[in-house]
Amino acid sequence: MRDANRDRWTSAWQEGTPPTAGLARMAQRERRLLTAWIALDWVVGAGLLAFAAWLWFAIGTPVMRFAAAGIVLLTIAVLAFSVVNWRGSLAGDRASAADFLALALHRSRARLRYIRFGWWVLAADLAVIAGAFALEVRDEGLARLPGMLAAATVATAAAAAVLLWWGRRERRRAERLAAMQRALDADLESGHG
Repeated sequence: MRDANRDRWTSAWQEGTPPTAGLARMAQRERRLLTAWIALDWVVGAGLLAFAAWLWFAIGTPVMRFAAAGIVLLTIAVLAFSVVNWRGSLAGDRASAADFLALALHRSRARLRYIRFGWWVLAADLAVIAGAFALEVRDEGLARLPGMLAAATVATAAAAAVLLWWGRRERRRAERLAAMQRALDADLESGHG
């Protein structure tokens, strides 16, 4: 749910009339976005596996085989995590405000786990890159090392920047959802729900 929509829903709900139809549309939109994100994970995973196969069979040097093995292992780990992490996030759309908030909180926690896992994948990727660098230096010498280091630095910095930005954004979203949940719980306890 976009922040403006969430704010509009919050104010309408606090006035005593939660817009159920609007909630349903927002939940469906978020479900479509998550479905697209999960599909993208699988498409990228298939592409990486094909790329690893090409590295292994077409080039076949020790460095490329090491890189291909790392790509395959990391891709399998990421896809397995994706299956476990997003389980239940595509549940049917909810009817009540409490149900919607529970689903929104579940999805937010899944996104935060996904981001934390992204940091582990980035660290593992750096280990694979370091191993490939070591094999390259052993086999070919230091001539290509500066360019390889520069490329790895740029790619790592870009990935880290995205993870930092996305993590901050999702933590703010999770805080707003938790505040909405506390307000809803307080209303239900006081008999206004």
